[in-house]
Amino acid sequence: MTKLKVNHPEIWKFVKFNISVLVTSILDVASYLFFIYVVFEKFNDIALPNNALLSLLGIKYKGYLFSYVLSTSIGYIAAYLINRKITFHSNINPAYSSLLYFLLAVFNILVSSYIGSVFGSFILERNINTPIVEIASKFIIINIPTIWTYPIERYIIQIKKKEMKKRIIAVDLDGTLLSSNSTISEENICAIKRLSDNGIKTAILTGRTFYEIPFEVRSCDSIEYFVYSNGAGINQRITGIKSCSPIAKDTAIRIYNLLKSYTCFAELYANGIPFVNNSEFNCESFEFYNIDKNYIPVMKETRKAIENIELILYDDDFKIEMFDIFFKYESERMECEKRLLSELVDIEVTSSMSNNLEITNKGVNKGFGLRKLCDITNNDINNVIVIGDSRNDISAFRVADTSFAVSNACPELKRLATKTICSNDENIMCYVEKEIV
Repeated sequence: MTKLKVNHPEIWKFVKFNISVLVTSILDVASYLFFIYVVFEKFNDIALPNNALLSLLGIKYKGYLFSYVLSTSIGYIAAYLINRKITFHSNINPAYSSLLYFLLAVFNILVSSYIGSVFGSFILERNINTPIVEIASKFIIINIPTIWTYPIERYIIQIKKKEMKKRIIAVDLDGTLLSSNSTISEENICAIKRLSDNGIKTAILTGRTFYEIPFEVRSCDSIEYFVYSNGAGINQRITGIKSCSPIAKDTAIRIYNLLKSYTCFAELYANGIPFVNNSEFNCESFEFYNIDKNYIPVMKETRKAIENIELILYDDDFKIEMFDIFFKYESERMECEKRLLSELVDIEVTSSMSNNLEITNKGVNKGFGLRKLCDITNNDINNVIVIGDSRNDISAFRVADTSFAVSNACPELKRLATKTICSNDENIMCYVEKEIV
């Protein structure tokens, strides 16, 4: 039966339709006998006035009329519901299908009545009017319309409209959705809203932690989900955190102790907040560690400077999402990355800038976050378009069927991309809107 469903879906629909005909026919006949011989038995001898329709239906007594109307209604209503929900999985407007089905039912009743009158005359002429013969004849009469009822229901009444694919645009922030001055343009916001109106949702897929995401982005009604800290967390705009994959405490402590060997500036992302040591959070440190000047205003606005971020590693109230480390020397950055990967097997290391490393839990990256998002939202990952610019977007590009690299993206990402588009300073969402709508 399973093979029939998979290999011959049309035949399986026809089988289900005929099963529903059988079931509803039994229901119709059973209810008819119950009504005529139990409920309305005392009306079976009360004659009805002459009427062309009743003559066509072959009904002469009140008991037969009441029984016929009720049993036929029960049979047709049951057949309609079973075929709509089970046989054809119809999603067409119910008012539309109900009206057409009613017209079909009236037609079938008239045709069946004519056939029934022929059967009735045949039975009376031969004096074989017994309950068994009556049941058999009614069964045959009910099933004759199946010849035309199936194709009409299948292709006209119980249509299953093709559902529009739920598409998501998963877009990185820095160097992608945000312009070079780390702001989002009004044009991009408007394009996101228009895309949403067309059923295409935008989700943020960023290395930033949640409260580091610009307020204009977090408060946009057309953006519902935020995958942050390179996939370590997912936040839904209204209900809050939907997923969190933190680094184990002992692993986080080992990472921090290893970093002490290098000339670096450490940021600790925990509970959606980027923490930094107060003693290092100043203009001198920004210049010393060659931090991008366009990114410094973002850091000043979003970082929470505390006396010692190491204390957070020992506090169970904090979930460690990611380390973001800036290095003074490239040689030390390269050496640190090698040591991290060789000495700690349960971490993931990537970067989004030329002088940083981003450390998350093993297997946690933007690709992981994107898959998690699709599970949460019940979306097919093949319907996701990913847009990015740097190394930490590689894992997302590898799991999505469609990926756009901005023109300012790193060469590795461009090689993986389906297409290279405009730069982050040219309103990428407007470009994507023209591309896919």
